[in-house]
Amino acid sequence: MITRSIRYASSTIKTPPKPVDDYTYCINSVRKVDYENFICTGLLRPSLLQRPAMAIRALNVELASIRDHVSNTQIGQMRLQFWRETIDTIYSTTNTNMMKKINHPVAREINLVIKHNQLSKLWFHRLIKSRETTLNDMPFQDIEQLENYVEQSITPTYYLLLELAKQRSLNADHIASHLGRSQGLINIVRGIPYNAHKRRCFIPLSYLIEHNVSQQDLLNGQFANEQCRHVIYQLCNRSWFHLQKTIELFEQDKNFQKQNISSSLKSHNRSIFLPIIVIYDYLKQILGLFGIYGDINFHLQKIFHCFRFRIMFGLSSTTTQKDVEVVQPPDDAISCMKFSPATVPQTYLIASSWANDIRCWEIQSNGQSIAKAIQKHDAPILSCCWSDDGTKVFTASCDKTAKMWDLQSNTFVQIAAHDQPIRTINYIQRPSYSCVMTGSWDRTVKFWDTRQATPLKHLTLTERIYAADVFGPMAVITTADRGIQIYSLDQGPTEYKKMESLLKYQHRCISIFTDKSRNPNGFAIGSIEGRVAIMYVNAPNQTHNMLLIDH
Repeated sequence: MITRSIRYASSTIKTPPKPVDDYTYCINSVRKVDYENFICTGLLRPSLLQRPAMAIRALNVELASIRDHVSNTQIGQMRLQFWRETIDTIYSTTNTNMMKKINHPVAREINLVIKHNQLSKLWFHRLIKSRETTLNDMPFQDIEQLENYVEQSITPTYYLLLELAKQRSLNADHIASHLGRSQGLINIVRGIPYNAHKRRCFIPLSYLIEHNVSQQDLLNGQFANEQCRHVIYQLCNRSWFHLQKTIELFEQDKNFQKQNISSSLKSHNRSIFLPIIVIYDYLKQILGLFGIYGDINFHLQKIFHCFRFRIMFGLSSTTTQKDVEVVQPPDDAISCMKFSPATVPQTYLIASSWANDIRCWEIQSNGQSIAKAIQKHDAPILSCCWSDDGTKVFTASCDKTAKMWDLQSNTFVQIAAHDQPIRTINYIQRPSYSCVMTGSWDRTVKFWDTRQATPLKHLTLTERIYAADVFGPMAVITTADRGIQIYSLDQGPTEYKKMESLLKYQHRCISIFTDKSRNPNGFAIGSIEGRVAIMYVNAPNQTHNMLLIDH
């Protein structure tokens, strides 16, 4: 009986949460509420700027969240007054005992920022005062009034960041002003569904009247009708105008006349303006959605998940890494290149080319390459791939043959043939079998056991095969007529599904992606027009599929 009681008691005792330090509190706050700026702040250079910048972002999050955490205007005014007095106290005293009375993690971080940097008190007060405007939930009369609000509530954060980095200049201030307005207008658009749920509308009345839209339409969640779409488009178009002005100011900056907008953003003294990339990508997407999708609300919340990867990968050159050219490169254009699978302890790189050859290099830890071997076809090689164990390489050529390169014995033998050039080649490894899949311009897909002269299976499609990918139990093939064929590979290759492409022009490449459990559930497909489509194989709603950025 005593044992049971002890067991019961121990199972119901709750472990108190570990205390969170002030900086971690700021990080969590910005990550939760302002994720895109959280990513951009984490990429600030030099890295010493990241902690004070995160504190400033956290303060803005605290101020912006006041309206959602109070039941009436008077309480909201009291909270704003708390922050106003806190800022005044920080600037007016050097008494350590007085500062101990500050009992808010963001306030304590701001205190450290102000004490160690020369920041203007004006910008903090402007951030605080701007939030008084939205406490009464009243809409803005026109676009000028709305832009004045976002100028006061967003732009001061950039002014403070510029002061942190000691980069204040007339041109930098103009960039911050236009960027703040562009970002603020996008925030208004993204907040339409949320504010409608809270019975609020911050879209200018002049826009609503112009397009014959009532506030009640928005409050009822009618975002997809034609009139509301025009209102949203007009707001995005205004944001686009300010973003264009921002980019023009970058191009006119004498310090960056020899650099383009992308390289300017990668430099240390312009990393403050990284949100330009986010806003640019977001606007390109949302403006492209009009006339393509009706479910705008879904995409407003989903698209940015792709943007964060674009930012992280697009700015990776802020490190000291440099491009390294391999030794003995091909003499003509490269058609395909692949790194060795993870099962191989050493890293190897293969590349096929229009010089009719495929080459293999060993890549050392310092990035240097060692040429290992080379094999040739009688015509350009269009594709190549590895076996899962990394011991063999497979090639597809315009000479209508596919070959297997055994790297251990350095033998190069033909394993497949078509009536026209072979465009794609993929290795398939399943529990019950393994084979090589080839796709040709003769409109056929063939599956080959490398030990046999005839294919295991032969499929005839409607058009020439232009791209293919294989991952686990799924194969995806796209053809010259933009058709998409999906095959299940578990019990031998069997047709699973046909899909219509979202892209209007010829497909160029395709790549399968997976869910968190590493199960394939969709693919990305690119076209010659510079667009990428994200498509799910079994999406419950076709609006889950989306188009991505023009390149």
